[in-house]
Amino acid sequence: MSLTTALLVALWCTWGLIDEQTIQLQTTRPIITGPVVGLICGDLQTGLIVGATVELMFLATVFVGTATPPDTTLASGIATALACAAGGDTEIAVATALPVALIGQVVTTLQMTVVNVALLHIADRFTARGDVDSICKINKIALLFNFVFYGVPTFLAVYFGASYVQAIIDATPDWLISGLGVGGGMIGAVGLAVLLQSITNKKLWPYFVVGFVCAAFLGINMIGVGLVGVAAVFLHNYFTSARDEQPELGYEDEED
Repeated sequence: MSLTTALLVALWCTWGLIDEQTIQLQTTRPIITGPVVGLICGDLQTGLIVGATVELMFLATVFVGTATPPDTTLASGIATALACAAGGDTEIAVATALPVALIGQVVTTLQMTVVNVALLHIADRFTARGDVDSICKINKIALLFNFVFYGVPTFLAVYFGASYVQAIIDATPDWLISGLGVGGGMIGAVGLAVLLQSITNKKLWPYFVVGFVCAAFLGINMIGVGLVGVAAVFLHNYFTSARDEQPELGYEDEED
């Protein structure tokens, strides 16, 4: 890939991560990143195919609380660029997407747990002084780190090609991936516990149990669990509405 193309792809992927952390226009999604990178590389068709393929790969992956998901922006951006460089070979994209997403997950974990935490403590000191301008600068610095964590690796991967990406994947120690995976799982468990605390209405807990049983014991996939949830919402609204209307009907009968 040319220097300009690699730079534009890196800038787009970096913007996708910044968008995810700020205004959330959903430009970080593979279904958008794939076609945009395809246009940058001059192969929109391949971009559409790769973007849709990677989107489907992670469509049913739901992370709650503070769990760190695989990085779909890096996966779709780099995979699309490599597929375009290979003349539209989408098999390269599929083979590259998951390893790149897992590497992105490791990078995101390091960013969130090390760099951002350090910046947060600095912002706390400015907060104690009431220095709003400095707090805003710290937020901007945190966003600029995305160029280091995501922009530079994307540029190198696109510019040097698939062999560079494969070398990074092979060089990443298994213990590092496993350790961060375990740590991410623990953080996800804490995040889920915090999320469950938001269910203050005890009457809604049976629905959570039904969803848990469907997913954990009955082997129903995410689409099936989602349909069960939709049905539960309609049934809940139907029965609660009927219950709320019942006293009014009884009162009218007494009036008659």
